[in-house]
Amino acid sequence: MVESNDKYKTMEYRYLGNSGIKVSVLSFGNWLNSNKEEDYNLTRDAIKKCFDAGVNFYDTAEGYGLGNAETQMGKAFKELNLPREELVVTTKLFKLGDGPNDGFLSRKHIQEGLKNSIKRLQLDYVDVVYCHRPDFNTPLEETCRAMHDQIEKGRAFYWGTSEWPADRISKAIELCTRLRLHKPIVEQCQYSMLCRDRFEKEYRRLFSETKYGTTIWSPLAGGILSGKYNDGNIPEGSRYDNHKILDRIWQLFMGEAKRESSLKKLNALEKVAKELGYTQAQLSLAWAIANTDVSTCILGFTKLSQVDENLKSIELLRKWNQEIENKVTSILENNPEPDMDWRKWAPMEQRRAISLYPQQ
Repeated sequence: MVESNDKYKTMEYRYLGNSGIKVSVLSFGNWLNSNKEEDYNLTRDAIKKCFDAGVNFYDTAEGYGLGNAETQMGKAFKELNLPREELVVTTKLFKLGDGPNDGFLSRKHIQEGLKNSIKRLQLDYVDVVYCHRPDFNTPLEETCRAMHDQIEKGRAFYWGTSEWPADRISKAIELCTRLRLHKPIVEQCQYSMLCRDRFEKEYRRLFSETKYGTTIWSPLAGGILSGKYNDGNIPEGSRYDNHKILDRIWQLFMGEAKRESSLKKLNALEKVAKELGYTQAQLSLAWAIANTDVSTCILGFTKLSQVDENLKSIELLRKWNQEIENKVTSILENNPEPDMDWRKWAPMEQRRAISLYPQQ
């Protein structure tokens, strides 16, 4: 365990987008273990390990486990007696229940949904509340005003988006600027070695023009990059063993069309990781957070032992250099196709703003 007086030196912190709040570059999320009561002990113990290592960002959602994830996280905070001022707690609103107004991004659901989320978390407020998905049937102005109102009422400090198209985020920012409302500051999106296009290509103008923050999820591509599946088989008892929802992810990366290519990449990445003295999971996480457009990388755990392994990726991050970056790039062969810069009549430069250690 890292001593409390040293944990802030061990962890790295970044600003959450164009705001004044700083978040640990690695963070905790409880989507994976939120459906059963027996998940609680893992949630509590993982939160304790993360907190002792300097992690200050904790992510959940009303829809995870139908509210159970928020309940478990709030219970853990209370049982561990963690100081609220040292926590950045976030939740997401979109769908909970089957009633006609039990979801989506109307003023009614945002008002009532956030109130109930805070109650389940046993908190007075959350630091960030997200719109968990875009709602194209609710006027964008209604959603923006409702989020602004929650901040004005002290129920949240900031608001953000999750899996929104870049053009809708831009419209929300423009609308809030024009109406003098609190603007969204952060997007929660998928990003990993195997999923790059939206983050590095679609969002590039948001990053360069607004400094929009990101709290990325699935940095191990649903565990595919963990090293467990490099032989193409699903071990008994692993997350892909008889899991209908995750089977879609498996087919995306390990289905017949991509299986041979994916296995070649996975085994090559494992070789690079071993040469560096780290695991494949640590290499994959360090690659993700080496991109400075990433504010924080959300980690989920099915075993407590994974916490220490994943947190060690910070150590590799501080050794990241152009040589490692180039090796990984040559293996992946999936740089997003750049848009054209018509003024120069040439492709735009790639948007992967890596931070090299030591600074070069």
